[in-house]
Amino acid sequence: MAKIIASIVWCFIYVVSLLPLRLHYLFSDFLAWLLRDVFAYRKSTIYINLARSFPHLRYGEIIELSKQYYKYMCDIMVESIWQLSASDRKLCRMVRMEGGDLVDDLMKRYGKVIAMLGHRGNWEMLGTLCRENALRRPGSFSSNEIIITYKVARSKVANLLFEKIRMHEYGKFHNPGRIVSSKQILHHAATSPENGLYIFIADQYPRQGGIPAMFLNQQTVFFAGAEFIARRLGLPVVYLDIEHVRRGEYVMKFSLVCEDSRNTRRGFITRKYARLLEEHINANRHNWLWSHKRWKRGFTAKEQREYDNFA
Repeated sequence: MAKIIASIVWCFIYVVSLLPLRLHYLFSDFLAWLLRDVFAYRKSTIYINLARSFPHLRYGEIIELSKQYYKYMCDIMVESIWQLSASDRKLCRMVRMEGGDLVDDLMKRYGKVIAMLGHRGNWEMLGTLCRENALRRPGSFSSNEIIITYKVARSKVANLLFEKIRMHEYGKFHNPGRIVSSKQILHHAATSPENGLYIFIADQYPRQGGIPAMFLNQQTVFFAGAEFIARRLGLPVVYLDIEHVRRGEYVMKFSLVCEDSRNTRRGFITRKYARLLEEHINANRHNWLWSHKRWKRGFTAKEQREYDNFA
């Protein structure tokens, strides 16, 4: 039954994706108004997150930022649907690459590279990375394989739909692209003979464990998975930022976090990633997932001791 439901939903989404992008953006404008002014979708969460992250802003500035965020969030939604039937060249015209030579250099010397990013830009455009070997645009790279990690959802339908959408998207491109669950990623990285770029969206709230850091003026706990694998296997780590330039235009930029991961202290990699992410958020404030309930708690006593000892 789950496969049938997922297939029906997939067919509907794919048919909608065939509409021209300009119509998707018209719907995005309407949807942003609907979510903001009619349903007040997570409005209190957005206001609280923005106010605590930028305590120096006036109330009017928080409201203006929230309006920009609703528009940006809805653009991500419609672009994510549109890209299902869009050609790889159309997709790659929306995304400019910078710092790919860094990835190439690390790949030649280490074989595998860990990339950490946050919910900035349109992270659903990660499939365009799989096209880089064929296009060789300025700033691009030639990785053999792109591996994107994901956390298995509780809904079987959601998992089936996610896998179908991702594999359809990555199947368009020249480089092999695949998704691997967070529970299997360490085994894959340790045993796969292929060179590859392992991508972690690392700014979500962890269910358990994690690394404490100060982030956007708040006590924050980050996933430890990317750092754990990098230190365990001695892999270099890069930060991948996706900047939202304007509607339909993004820049993906790589920068070095750490090359000698095996000899770093626990928390060094994740805290440097958090600093880089915060710097980019401060430079373009609406460009992050503000509707996510990111700060559910502060540090526990154990996490506070770990944070104090590191500092």
